[in-house]
Amino acid sequence: MNEQISNILFICIGNICRSPFAEKLFKKLVKQKGRKGLFAESAGLYALPGNSATSLAQRVAAEYGVNLAEHKAQPVAKELVNWSDLILVMEKPHEKTLLTTFSEAADKSHLIRRFARFGSKSRGIADPYGLNYDAYRFCYLDIEDAITGLVDHLSR
Repeated sequence: MNEQISNILFICIGNICRSPFAEKLFKKLVKQKGRKGLFAESAGLYALPGNSATSLAQRVAAEYGVNLAEHKAQPVAKELVNWSDLILVMEKPHEKTLLTTFSEAADKSHLIRRFARFGSKSRGIADPYGLNYDAYRFCYLDIEDAITGLVDHLSR
């Protein structure tokens, strides 16, 4: 993997739960570590522009000190793909869908759990949409594991 990573794009389906968790947590951890030159965005393969993060996503994130109140969903676009040095998807089918439209993303797209510190690095992050608080909390903690591993990797 190219170690000259500055711009990271997190992708899920609707850009209202998982990818906003990842983006905002990444930004928080990078700021805490005092890292400069690392940027993140998030988008959804089927996002409805302007949708806010779900109320449960906002609630769970806030409990961990991450603010999703101002988040607005955006669809994956060519400009975002070109801007990205690294694209992290939540599930393998997301990568397949991404590459169907944006073949130029092939060398820079990976499953987010590639950077996980614990458990399988090859499984996806389950979508909590439409489920209960516990599903959102589990999802957040799963993403937190991967994001912490990613920030550690980029800090080496």
